[in-house]
Amino acid sequence: MSDLRGKRALITGASSGIGAALAHQLADLGVHLVVTARRKDALDRVAEACRAKGVTVDVVVADLGKPESATEVWNAAHVVGPIDILINNAGFGYFRKFAGVDWARDAELLQLNLTSLLELSRRMVDTHVGTVERTYLVNIASIGAYQSVPNMAVYAASKAFVRNFTEALHDELRDVGSALSATCICPGGTTTEFHEQAGAGNYSWIANNSMKSAEAVAATTIKAMRKGRRNVIPGIINNLSCWGVRFVPRRLSSWLARRVLGKPRQAALPARSGNVSTGA
Repeated sequence: MSDLRGKRALITGASSGIGAALAHQLADLGVHLVVTARRKDALDRVAEACRAKGVTVDVVVADLGKPESATEVWNAAHVVGPIDILINNAGFGYFRKFAGVDWARDAELLQLNLTSLLELSRRMVDTHVGTVERTYLVNIASIGAYQSVPNMAVYAASKAFVRNFTEALHDELRDVGSALSATCICPGGTTTEFHEQAGAGNYSWIANNSMKSAEAVAATTIKAMRKGRRNVIPGIINNLSCWGVRFVPRRLSSWLARRVLGKPRQAALPARSGNVSTGA
């Protein structure tokens, strides 16, 4: 695996969860960081802890759920120097029926999970596709990308886009011998703030017992990135479920997803308080 020491990484959704774990682990490897999310206080805590490891950390407070924010983040990240590693980790979803959530929340979800991710990916490709220096693009999807998921219809569909886009981009870059690699990571349930923000948590025993820590997912992500992998699913149970879904009718896989995830909570969805790492 390649040496990452001295490279510079931009991590979105870095205030908590998988994003924060990625920041800490990359700092341990000597990678300088640009961390971005909406919550300045949480970002500052992550940045301070990473600086103590001997790397530089720049903080960019931004809401990637808003149009034009991706451009602002990319420009701010390049004030000090180039970005060698881009990890599109920021994302959110909700655990509710589609008809029960207002369109404004869906529009924000699509902007964050799709449009901002796509723009940052495009800027990374435009910057590095012809260079010889080893660089990395990582997009965080979900095991929800492998099937329809009732009560998380928009979220799962957005992650299917991320998976298919990143896998295709990986193949395109490999075809031209690019030193830039594209890797998709599809976590299952992860112990992050995602579930609270999504209004979820009433999961079945299967979902609860397959949960992984943010640190474990981050470690798998970095290993896959350094190897230039195309797509990686952290966890044995998650791998088995994504493999097995290919052999059952799509209607049955949708029914199974509903049983595994349980029923949505009756309480109102919490207001969005910041970019939260993908975790389901």
